Amino acid sequence: MTVDFEECIKDSPRFRANIAEVETEVVEIEAKLDKLVKLCSGMIEAGKAYVSANKLFVNGVRDLSQQCKKDESISECLEKCGESLQEIINYHMVLFDQAQRSVKQQLQNFVKEDVRKFKETKKHFDRVREDLEIAQVKNAQAPRNKPHEVEEATGTLSITRKCFRHLALDYVLQINVLQAKKKFEILDAMLSFMHAQYSLFQQGYNLLDEINPYMKKLAAELDQLVIDSAMEKREMEHKHATIQQRTLMQVSDPPFFSHLNFSLKHIFG
Repeated sequence: MTVDFEECIKDSPRFRANIAEVETEVVEIEAKLDKLVKLCSGMIEAGKAYVSANKLFVNGVRDLSQQCKKDESISECLEKCGESLQEIINYHMVLFDQAQRSVKQQLQNFVKEDVRKFKETKKHFDRVREDLEIAQVKNAQAPRNKPHEVEEATGTLSITRKCFRHLALDYVLQINVLQAKKKFEILDAMLSFMHAQYSLFQQGYNLLDEINPYMKKLAAELDQLVIDSAMEKREMEHKHATIQQRTLMQVSDPPFFSHLNFSLKHIFG
């Protein structure tokens, strides 16, 4: 919302209503921006914790890869996955850095510098407007039978009105500049952050698309491994059952007991 300069000169009711509306809007937008900056700070801190946890996980993957060096397929898989995960961590770090710069710092600077400057100008404007109202009252109350007091009150009113108009023009300029800059800063901050989001997912997609043939190959090998493992398990179970059955048969008729049984029959006829 822009404020008209002509209405400002007239100090019309419309001008005063517009000023009041803008001032209320600035107070509200300042509160919303402060809240968004704090939420952004929380998001960034949580993101840093997420990145730290991911780094520890990747280190664990690499440690396991070293432990499994004798098995080339496991070692290769862990190395490739560890490298890709590390790249994704790097992408996330860029995203959180962009959030720090585009959302947190940019909007925080807007509040601290531009909104603060507006509020300071508003204080001067309110003070001069109050002086103008006092001068108007004194001019209206000046006794007409005392020309000297009337002249003094009229002169004070004239000077105060000129000062008010001058400051009012500056104030309106400040309002219109602030409104335009608010639009730019908010849109630019969010656009920069969304570009960072786009880059994160685009780079992540490209990275995983590059490793996708290896993952498909590994998936096919795992499918075959399941089949081979099932066959090997059946073979081992069959061997186990065969050996166990043979062992049980040997235990049920051992040579010692067969010899003892023959000797007893020979003695007792």
